[in-house]
Amino acid sequence: MDQVKATENVEESQSVMPQHHGLQKESIWLRPYAVRLSLKIATLRASFGHWIVSSYKAAAILILNTVILFVCFDLAARSSLKVGDLISSPAQQLVGEGKPREKVSYYSSQDWAERNWYEFRLSTKQRYYPYVGWRRAPFKGKTIEIDQNGVRLTPGADCSAKSFKVFTFGESSMWGTGSPSWGTIAANLQKGLEKLRQGPVCVMNFAESAYVSTQDVIMLLLQLRSGNVPDVVLFYSLGGDVPAAYQSGRAGLPANLDQIAARFERRREPPTFVDWLKSTYSYDLINQLIGKLTIANPQQKKPTPGELVNYESMGIDAAKLSDSIVQNYLGNYEIVGALAQKYGFKYFFFLPPLVSLGNKPLTPEEQEMKHMMESDVALYKLFTAVYQTIERESSNYQNLYSMVHIFDRYDGLLWIDGGHVTPIGNQLIAKRMLDVIQARSSDEK
Repeated sequence: MDQVKATENVEESQSVMPQHHGLQKESIWLRPYAVRLSLKIATLRASFGHWIVSSYKAAAILILNTVILFVCFDLAARSSLKVGDLISSPAQQLVGEGKPREKVSYYSSQDWAERNWYEFRLSTKQRYYPYVGWRRAPFKGKTIEIDQNGVRLTPGADCSAKSFKVFTFGESSMWGTGSPSWGTIAANLQKGLEKLRQGPVCVMNFAESAYVSTQDVIMLLLQLRSGNVPDVVLFYSLGGDVPAAYQSGRAGLPANLDQIAARFERRREPPTFVDWLKSTYSYDLINQLIGKLTIANPQQKKPTPGELVNYESMGIDAAKLSDSIVQNYLGNYEIVGALAQKYGFKYFFFLPPLVSLGNKPLTPEEQEMKHMMESDVALYKLFTAVYQTIERESSNYQNLYSMVHIFDRYDGLLWIDGGHVTPIGNQLIAKRMLDVIQARSSDEK
């Protein structure tokens, strides 16, 4: 009976939903496939997620190891560079700045020359200095030494409280480009004054590359304000004023004004990854190694030519600009004169010589230097106009002396480029300065 009732119940249920009979049968058949598909999808999702996690972990470990290895390599490169600076083997190749003046024949007979140009290149690193913009960073070498204030040290200077103090100001020619510490104008003044005077002598060389006369006056003001008052002040300037005005078209402004303004106004492009790499010790080490292998004749490297921007390309008249330069220069002379009267020191302004001016019998090398200087017609025109005007006006300024003709009686090579001379030339310049100081001292007695 139970079996009959069960059969009747089944038949009754089937008779209740006769319209869905086919779909019900299909769903029963497809259900196992759907379940298996869902299981496969879930498995694939789990596998893919596991693969992503594993890949991320592997990539993170790889990147971390790479960073650690790079840091270790950079530290090792830094140590190598430091050790290399402290311990230099006799066979080490000393790479200089790579300019023609480095190869002037005078240096071939000087055993210090190669190291001097090498140290000169290393010492050109600059840092910000209040009010004047820049000075060199501290540096200690065998031929060049710069203190914490960016002042090139003068050998033998005794700067005690009772010393006879002489401050020298100017641009790179007074700083001593091309000369070791003992061959600068300041060093020759030190040696000369030690012979002429009793007691300690202190010659401090406040000159800096590319300085204009206004920066020199500011440096003097900073020393006076600090209580460091000299007995004599020497300005060997103007060599920086003319090129700076040639660049900007305005007198009295510092050199490379556009670059300075761009930094201050943050107009520089944000640093790239390549810029960051170049700032590392690893890059410096690799660059030095490549340099030793490839730079056999560094002066052959030439900059990429670009559009020349100067006062002429700006449409500025050379005569008007030269008058402005002279006015600014003589204005600084008047300011120093007033300071001298207030603080009780003597002051002298010396107009530096140029290879393109004066009547020196030029050697073949010097003739080439003159030709190179005169090839920039706009710069040569401006230099000539400024010098001619100041020489005409010099008779109205008691403490202004021209040195344009100082080398007229010397046949040998003295120039290394258009505005810098050998240590022999510096010796002649220092002697002339000492003669002027002595003569003025005798007149005042």
